[in-house]
Amino acid sequence: MSLTLSWDLFIIVFFAIVVTYTFIIGKKESVKIMLSSYIAIVAVQGFGNLLQRLTGSADSMLSVVGVTIDLTILSTTKLVLFIAIIVFLAVRAGFDVKYDREPNQMISLAITGLFGFATAGLLLSTLLTYIAGVPLLDATVATASTLAPIVQQSELMKLMVVNQDLWFSLPAVLLIGVGMMTKA
Repeated sequence: MSLTLSWDLFIIVFFAIVVTYTFIIGKKESVKIMLSSYIAIVAVQGFGNLLQRLTGSADSMLSVVGVTIDLTILSTTKLVLFIAIIVFLAVRAGFDVKYDREPNQMISLAITGLFGFATAGLLLSTLLTYIAGVPLLDATVATASTLAPIVQQSELMKLMVVNQDLWFSLPAVLLIGVGMMTKA
C-alpha cells in the first residue's frame, strides 16, 4: 500500500489526534478546551482587527514609523496567539466543569468522542480561516487565494471550508444538549 501525503490525510490525522487527546483528558477537560477555543477565537479576531486598523491605511500609526504588516505575518500572529490563548485558558483560567448527573459509561464515552470530533472541527476551521486571512464565517473563505488551490485538491478540505458555520456551531450545540441531558 502506497501512502501519499495529501490534505485529506492531514485532516484525518488532525481529527484522530484531537479525538484521541480528548479521550485521554476526559469529557470535563475537553469542555474546558472548547470554552477556551471560543474565547480565543473572539480574542484573536479582535486583536487581528485592531492590528489591521493600526496598519491598514497609509497614514496609520505603524506605517508612519515604517512598520508594515502583511497577510502572512498577520496570519502567523493569529495562529500563534490562538494556540497560546487556548493553552493558557485551559490550564490557568480556573474553569471548573461539573455535571449534576453523569450518564452511564457508554453514553459518556460517546459524548467524549463527540466533544473531540466537534473540537477538532472548530480548531481546524478556525485555523483555516486565519490562514485565508478572511473574517470569521466569511462565505468567501473557499475562494481565498491561499485556500482555493487546496479546496480544489481535497474533498475533505472542501467539506471543512464550505461548512465552516457547522464547525463553529457544533461544539456549542453539543454543550447545550449535554447540559440539558445531564441536568437532574
